[in-house]
Amino acid sequence: VLQVKFMKSKPGAAMVEMADGYAVDRAITHLNNNFMFGQKLNVCVSKQQAIMPGQSYGLEDGSCSYKDFSGSRNNRFSTPEQAAKNRIQHPSNVLHFFNAPLDVTEDNFYEICDELGVKRPSSVKVFSGKSERSSSGLLEWDSKSDALETLGFLNHFQMKNPSKCWTGRDWEGLGGSQTHCSLFSFPPDGPYPYTLKLCFSTAQHAS
Repeated sequence: VLQVKFMKSKPGAAMVEMADGYAVDRAITHLNNNFMFGQKLNVCVSKQQAIMPGQSYGLEDGSCSYKDFSGSRNNRFSTPEQAAKNRIQHPSNVLHFFNAPLDVTEDNFYEICDELGVKRPSSVKVFSGKSERSSSGLLEWDSKSDALETLGFLNHFQMKNPSKCWTGRDWEGLGGSQTHCSLFSFPPDGPYPYTLKLCFSTAQHAS
């Protein structure tokens, strides 16, 4: 996805510019006629060759009607090398998550879903021993539309970095041979959050 532009003259419609025609074909094949938020998605080829930014406006949720994603670090298809690492999957009710905090739990996902106003997963499985820096696993919903809706909200969600709370002692001289000791600690939330990433899974169930 390079650019997205919602159409003010046609509520509920948007134009999405992809990197090439093959990407457009894949989007139509995998997303057309799926359901999100009670609405049937209609994905088709636009008559326009490219999106012209023009004048943007505010959407109902306060976000801008136009967005350029061409320079986004979260784009997994920016280069041929990055694109080759991705496996194209049909939408399903099971999502694969990765780049989550090491000690992530199903309660963390429940809290995030509640915060964003989407349905909680019916099953959560965290893989063990896959990485020393982050965690991955599977999230399952009762329906494919529930998974699609959650993917739209939860993909690239900034999860807190639960850095270990580090404590130490600060010794301060008070004159002569006397010293004063104070206990201090750093907050448990690290400065660099985890960018949660999601994609459809080939697994039938998370459990």
